[in-house]
Amino acid sequence: MKINKLNIAFMFLVGMMLATLIILLQKPWQAGASIMPGGEYQSTTTPTVADLTNLCPQRGFLASSTTGVLSSVSITNYGSGSLQIYDATTSIAANRSADQATSSIMLWGMINGMATSSYPSMDIEFKRGLLIDTSGTVGTSTIGFRCNG
Repeated sequence: MKINKLNIAFMFLVGMMLATLIILLQKPWQAGASIMPGGEYQSTTTPTVADLTNLCPQRGFLASSTTGVLSSVSITNYGSGSLQIYDATTSIAANRSADQATSSIMLWGMINGMATSSYPSMDIEFKRGLLIDTSGTVGTSTIGFRCNG
């Protein structure tokens, strides 16, 4: 077989196409994170978040924006107060429907003294909102969550 410039150019082109295909199959444009895009969590700290704050309020006419996931709570500094996190939009029981008793909507709570501790990977779903309720001298904490919608 006689090798001429046309055969060399053809082999070079096939080699470049193969190299490009190999690079594209490795998906270099995607970040190497452990979660899918859209699955990220947000976080906030206490006591900087105001008491009785709904971290996932309804946005516009989208009722589904009040749903989401409570992912973690980390207490980073001692406090003698209390911190409760509810699946609710209000702490006033009379303003909630009958099926929303305070004991049934509490997602997480640390009452009367928060020692340094971490509660990772909770992944607790909420459907009404993520209400933060504090009392007394609240320790510093970080709350991880994701709002849907």
